[in-house]
Amino acid sequence: MIWSIAWKNIWRNKKRSLVVIVAVTLGIIAGVFLVGFMEGWIKQRLHDAVYNEVSHIQIHNTEYIKNEEIDLTVDNPDMLVRSIDTLEELSGWVRRTKIVSMANTSWANTGLIIYGIDPEKEKLVTEIYKEIVPRGGRYPDSNSPSDILISDKTAELLKLKQFIITDSVAEELKQEKVPGEVLAKLETLKNKRFRSPGDFNEALNNQISRKELDRYGFLITDKALDYRIRSKVQVTISDKSGNPVQGIFRVCGIYKTTNTGFDQAAAFVNSKEFAKMYDGDGILTHEIAILLNDIEDAGSVAEKLRTISGSNMIRTWKDMAPDAAMMNEFMVIYYLIFIGIIMLALAFGIINTMLMAVLERTKELGMLMAIGMNRKRVFMMIMLETIFLTAVGAVTGIIAGWAITASLGRTGIHLAGWQEGFEAIGFAATVYPVVTPQFIIFTSIMVIVTAILSSIWPARKALKLIPVEALRTE
Repeated sequence: MIWSIAWKNIWRNKKRSLVVIVAVTLGIIAGVFLVGFMEGWIKQRLHDAVYNEVSHIQIHNTEYIKNEEIDLTVDNPDMLVRSIDTLEELSGWVRRTKIVSMANTSWANTGLIIYGIDPEKEKLVTEIYKEIVPRGGRYPDSNSPSDILISDKTAELLKLKQFIITDSVAEELKQEKVPGEVLAKLETLKNKRFRSPGDFNEALNNQISRKELDRYGFLITDKALDYRIRSKVQVTISDKSGNPVQGIFRVCGIYKTTNTGFDQAAAFVNSKEFAKMYDGDGILTHEIAILLNDIEDAGSVAEKLRTISGSNMIRTWKDMAPDAAMMNEFMVIYYLIFIGIIMLALAFGIINTMLMAVLERTKELGMLMAIGMNRKRVFMMIMLETIFLTAVGAVTGIIAGWAITASLGRTGIHLAGWQEGFEAIGFAATVYPVVTPQFIIFTSIMVIVTAILSSIWPARKALKLIPVEALRTE
């Protein structure tokens, strides 16, 4: 009976009730979206850190961590990989040569960390092979031992990334509906090579208006981009004796991840070809990277490996990517902060509404108590009204928030204006929000708790009414 009365009471003043329901709905939508955005962003950072940069576990010579010298290789690598192969949690592993080098082209030079890899085994551990840019060549293979895979950023530093408007580029722009007057202004730039994005953008600024640049600049830059695939790159390293040795590789492909810092430093070559440069017996193993079926097993597997690793150092992804680890572990705190702020704001609105409802119904409540409704039932009625009012908005908000976030999770939220800044710290500029069942449950519990707490003050206000005095209220 009391449940039915409470439900009917919230619709006696439909306008006021709908205002509260809409406020709760919008607040929950905002909370679901914000947390979904953060969840998606953090999951992307964690995925990119593990599958592009550090894997789940890495093994190094202990001294190599302090000083990356060529002779500080992993102790007993053959014994270690035999033990690694017996792990039930294993997804894949790879041995790498890792040497700091200087890379030179005819136009520029830059420092790089050269990874000597087995291309096929590397695919079992990292997803770099999926990050090859459009028109950026291919991943290294064993049939072309002199291949080198460099990043988009490295190509820019080595002047292997150029921009040129040719007749074919102009035709592509025409097919993309770029106006004829804009194409006419680009005629003076035809067949001119620009070896940096800055130079090309400056040239575009001088030829087309600001409005045209804002509308078509990205498209023009994208179509004009040209990588000098198969260009020679001279790599210089120090051998075990400290003498400089050089090797020539040809660019087979260009990759681009969401971490500019990693991209700028890392290049990949065939380990057998790389071994010809240094005076060692066979291929040197500076690093063993291990990928597991489940990231949660990283800690336990690392402990197993430490018992057999000898003087080597075993590190998990948490040690090598502390930023991703910290953000992943503090996700619950983000939940509490975002939803806590929203619930606090909603609580004040709900309390204000219910206090007004109690004030307007002073005479009615006095009459109910006068004819025998005990204070416990009055308290329960006010509490149920508050919970029903909040629950309607919460259910609507959760469903709408989930639908919006799920839709954006498929298309992604593009933050192109901040791309360079985000990628400099390792974060993607396109975010795919994620709503987890745990968050929906968490939000539902928080809504119920907020409704209960918000109902206490108005309910206590009703309990303090004296029936005789309340009946005299007009």
